[in-house]
Amino acid sequence: MISNTKPEGFNPKFSVAGCVIEHDGKILLLKYPDSKKDNPNKWASPAGKIDPGETAKDAVIREIFEETGLEIDPQKLIFIEQAYDRYPSYDYIYYLFRYKILSKERPNIRLKIKEHISHKWSTVEEALKEDLVCDHDYCIKKVYGLLR
Repeated sequence: MISNTKPEGFNPKFSVAGCVIEHDGKILLLKYPDSKKDNPNKWASPAGKIDPGETAKDAVIREIFEETGLEIDPQKLIFIEQAYDRYPSYDYIYYLFRYKILSKERPNIRLKIKEHISHKWSTVEEALKEDLVCDHDYCIKKVYGLLR
């Protein structure tokens, strides 16, 4: 369960930075392999753990490059929020960002095969109908102002 308010007794084991990447009205989704321990065969935006001594912004830039091959302009990276995510066996902090690619051409995505088996560009509506990683619907809705 994810929230923008810190739950009582919240004890994070690590922090994660993730980014909803947009191009031409569609967002980038990456598919995890069936061998993934958490969320096998699910779709999500680029994200990963923040290394010790690394900022959330630096981590998300690194993760985007590692997972997609995309080099992004740090000045155009928009911080959305710090959220608190609680899985049954652990808690973690999630830093959510948004990035809009302005070029006319769709960017070439180079997947890190050990982490993802496929990618696609989907409208927000299409993305919300996909089999998403736990709580990723919240992230998409937060970025696009769709939460109630």
